[in-house]
Amino acid sequence: MMDQNTCFAYLNMELPDDIRRLKEAGYYDAAIARIDACLAEDWTASQNQPLHPQGALPVNPTPHGVDAWRQGLLAHREILRRLPRDYTLTADQLLNKLQATLRDFTAEEFAALDAAGQMDWRFVEGQKCYIYRAAETLVATHPDLAARQLDPPVPERSWDRFEPQHDQMVRTGAVSADITLRTSIGMTDETFARALAAAKAEGRNTVHVKVWLPLPAACPAQSNITLDSFTAQPTYIAPETAPQRTAYWEADLAENCRFGAQYSYRSTAHYAAPLEMQADPVQPDFDTAEQLPHIAFTPYMKALAAQLTEGITDPVQKAKRIYDFVTLNVHYHFQPMYFVHENITDNCARSRRGDCGVMAATFITLCRIAGIPAKWQSGMVARPETAGCHDWAMFYIAPKGWMYADCSAGASMARAGNEKMRLHYFGNLDTDRMVANSDICAPFDPPMCSFRADPCDNQVGEMEVDGVGLYGQQVETTQEIVKHQEV
Repeated sequence: MMDQNTCFAYLNMELPDDIRRLKEAGYYDAAIARIDACLAEDWTASQNQPLHPQGALPVNPTPHGVDAWRQGLLAHREILRRLPRDYTLTADQLLNKLQATLRDFTAEEFAALDAAGQMDWRFVEGQKCYIYRAAETLVATHPDLAARQLDPPVPERSWDRFEPQHDQMVRTGAVSADITLRTSIGMTDETFARALAAAKAEGRNTVHVKVWLPLPAACPAQSNITLDSFTAQPTYIAPETAPQRTAYWEADLAENCRFGAQYSYRSTAHYAAPLEMQADPVQPDFDTAEQLPHIAFTPYMKALAAQLTEGITDPVQKAKRIYDFVTLNVHYHFQPMYFVHENITDNCARSRRGDCGVMAATFITLCRIAGIPAKWQSGMVARPETAGCHDWAMFYIAPKGWMYADCSAGASMARAGNEKMRLHYFGNLDTDRMVANSDICAPFDPPMCSFRADPCDNQVGEMEVDGVGLYGQQVETTQEIVKHQEV
């Protein structure tokens, strides 16, 4: 079976003009129908033919079209299928939601925010519709609106608590914490009921599920990894060196259930001071290539990288200029699922909006264009009070080697006015991490051949039922801190 997720490497194969126009206007069903027609077309039936044949023509070398283009169309088709499920709010519905959330929020404020491009929207069947998380995004990214919440949440502890950790890293070279996490994934009861009904219609009394749940991977920041317990013994556990490490289950279910794991590890943040180092005159060239579709050297990205690094020969200073660009210019903004993005980095560099993964990928792309090795790392933040998804980047400068760049944390520190800690995240992390992934868009072991919920990353897990990948509100996940003890 073909791994459908490999199709995303060909998203840079542009859509035909008529399909692109249908997509931009939000006529997704019509665009899908045109893609289906393209995929089904027999080019030999429309090839040039002489009016008066005098001999057989050679066999058409592309009877079904260009293979890479067809792969790209398959990825675009699934994006088109998912987009309207994310953009579900009309203007009136979003305004009502904001007025129910914020004190004295007016239609005039809504119009001003909309005109300023502060809300993510698309056309759906010709109507302007907003992403379902638009209200949450506005509250999270606009402190003045957050202060007007009618039911404000309990504030999270500040990033500033990491300043004593930074000071200890400078004094001793490293800090560590022993962490235990409990995570799980499962279908919603409604999703399972639908799947079981479909199976029974085919004469089966069970549904066949495949599950991939992230596990801590081997890396310099993680040691003493133990897999303490599972809800059921996994069918397979990927090696610690897997680029996206998972526990894998395959089962036939007559009743719904969850798949979970508890694991422990030591997280160590080693101190680096890139701005104090002397870089070698010759630097390596590994991890400097494009990695489509998102680590793409577009004309805009190449122009930006050239402008940022003009006149600079020191690779550390080049990386610092790129880090400054991202952390000072890109505003944190909740994103649609990465699945529906055609190029997250070029869009981020233009719009100056993104979340942690978008910022990380943008930093990686600009570094690679500038000849600086850079790569992806991700998993979760694992703070004493909470766990959640997070992505960051790594960059390599000889003779030091790999160092970190957490642009999202750096941007948070910029917003807080804490330059000391903004610079900390150029070269360093903190101990509150669980690293599961060392590469973007990497396949699982064993591979997931149906479309994933997120083909870029794996932070909360993936599921498929009877050969179809699940996403969004079809699944439920949990991440729970069991232990977090500094050592």
